[in-house]
Amino acid sequence: MASGPAAASDCPNTDAQVNGLAQAQMEGSIGCLINEERTSRGLRAVQPNASLRQAAAGHSKEMVDQGYFEHTSPAGLTFSERILDTGYTRNARSWLLGENLVWGSGPLSTPQALVTAWMNSPPHRENLLRARFREIGIAAVAGTPESKSDATGVTVSSEYGYRAGAKKHRPKARKAKRRHARRA
Repeated sequence: MASGPAAASDCPNTDAQVNGLAQAQMEGSIGCLINEERTSRGLRAVQPNASLRQAAAGHSKEMVDQGYFEHTSPAGLTFSERILDTGYTRNARSWLLGENLVWGSGPLSTPQALVTAWMNSPPHRENLLRARFREIGIAAVAGTPESKSDATGVTVSSEYGYRAGAKKHRPKARKAKRRHARRA
């Protein structure tokens, strides 16, 4: 079942094309729209995470620079490996990771068009609406995998994550040594 945009969005710049927005405005609007989709369905909003954004930024830039559009880089690096390399899961007991990619040009480069594309794709929609995800990193890079110099295009990676609390190191209890006095 396809989904349209969230009704009456309170997010800024949702219909502005990428060439009319700063990178932070584009990413903020996309994140706001994602959270509107989640909260309108009773799900918790995802919170920004710098490590996830680092993984997203590197991947979006690489896809534009190298002209490919895949979850796995030409060198064979997967999205989960990119996220793990940032230290995002360090000390976590368990974790869950996901990634959505999208690119658009001209009228398809608006935050609303990009999020609508994800919502209309079942596997992307599943990631966007996965209840366990708590954090997100979004990176929007000017240009597309088809044309690095496309001033009306944008390539976006969104990395999703959930981490269970860090393992607590508990020292082993030492057995108390009993000293017995001998009576003679």
